[in-house]
Amino acid sequence: MSLVQTIVNVIEPDHGIVFDPACGSAGMFVQTGYFIESEGLKPAEKVTFYGQEKADLNTKLAKMNLTVHGLEGNIQEGNTFYEDKHSLVGGADFVMANPPFNVDGVDKAKDTVKKDPRLVLDGKVNLPKNDNANYLWIQYFYNYLKPTGRAGFVMASSASDAGHSEKDIREKLVKTGAVDVMVAIGNNFFYTRSLPCTIDTGH
Repeated sequence: MSLVQTIVNVIEPDHGIVFDPACGSAGMFVQTGYFIESEGLKPAEKVTFYGQEKADLNTKLAKMNLTVHGLEGNIQEGNTFYEDKHSLVGGADFVMANPPFNVDGVDKAKDTVKKDPRLVLDGKVNLPKNDNANYLWIQYFYNYLKPTGRAGFVMASSASDAGHSEKDIREKLVKTGAVDVMVAIGNNFFYTRSLPCTIDTGH
């Protein structure tokens, strides 16, 4: 079973707004479509797909992938670190993503980052001090959700015990009560990288 299929089976995205802010070629949406069809339902009647993708080629592939599978969705090109194309803070029923791990070089001096409502926990914006975007992604996923929403995503396992400012952010997230499940994935699961990762889900 694939990581994407595992995430879909755990969070069961069968209604409302389904969002992937790092959607790649839209694999999360295609798997969601299969899941809904397996319940004897029609995806177009149950969910609305929203995606954002940095690369032009992947954006086009995502749109094509949806079309090939008979699905409809709103896929926008944009760098998620600096742009929130769909303005879905607090509006998603489901968030699913396999974002790029351990990204460095995010310009945290930009106003769009320093004042980003997707990074608010405990009443203030939380920026990890180290040059690593893992805890930017995790906060995005949390803040995109409706109060009743569910998220499932893949993350580098190092994020689960990172220290300093990341530890502080993680503590705030845990105290919200939103973290439900973390599944460890071993080394060499991916063809292109050897680092271990986890599947994380929450509500």
